[in-house]
Amino acid sequence: MRIAFEEMKADRLLAARTEHGNVAPVLLARGDVPGELRTDVPYQMANILLRVVPYLGSDRVAVVARKCDEKAIAEMSKRGLLDPGKVSLIGLACDARQVSECRCSDPCPSKVHIGECVKAAPADKEVEDLLAKTVPERLEFWTAQFRKCNKCFGCTSNCPVCFCDECLLEEKTFTPEKGIPPGFAFHLIRSIHLADKCVECGECERACPADIPLLALRKMVNRDVKELFGFVAGDGETTSPLLTTLDGEPMEDDHDVC
Repeated sequence: MRIAFEEMKADRLLAARTEHGNVAPVLLARGDVPGELRTDVPYQMANILLRVVPYLGSDRVAVVARKCDEKAIAEMSKRGLLDPGKVSLIGLACDARQVSECRCSDPCPSKVHIGECVKAAPADKEVEDLLAKTVPERLEFWTAQFRKCNKCFGCTSNCPVCFCDECLLEEKTFTPEKGIPPGFAFHLIRSIHLADKCVECGECERACPADIPLLALRKMVNRDVKELFGFVAGDGETTSPLLTTLDGEPMEDDHDVC
């Protein structure tokens, strides 16, 4: 509370706290009773922020943000979805347990206000094992994984960078397959669509009731984008190569942020 309202001079604070025995997001104003604020639960704040900002008017909001939140907010800002001048980040460093569970390669916020930075997780063994497979072996692996999908949209609903007004995965032109599981197009379209936005927060994998290793898939695509274009999502400055022409100029239809 002190960091948000005294140091950052914010009008609102977006954080997580215990509510009726569960952890939930809360939007506090000056003078509110904070209750039991929590920083030990990896609650994704970036997508909550995007939903509440339109209702805040001229108010400035401080948000408790892990590094993945920071990156997601940067991608939102670059696409004009947030005014960075109205958002202050309270940097929350993940502990060793959280870093290990998320297999995080970049866990330390740009500025740390809460906690202490720890070492990044070592190379992701799941990704390395998949890269060691032949192409036919990978196809067999992902075919088996995608057959478990029940098309619940948990991966898209919980993703902080799935911010399109209309989801292509709900458009029959692109994913016309009926029934469960959906066809390959469902997962391939999402992989391509997130190629320049994914911040590897792992929310898709945590939300998946079928335990599909979606974070490994995201990391493999991010690896290819970095090798091909030298681009890493969430740096706050670099424009996505998929949002520019071959000459490096912004697309003319730049209001389409997806």
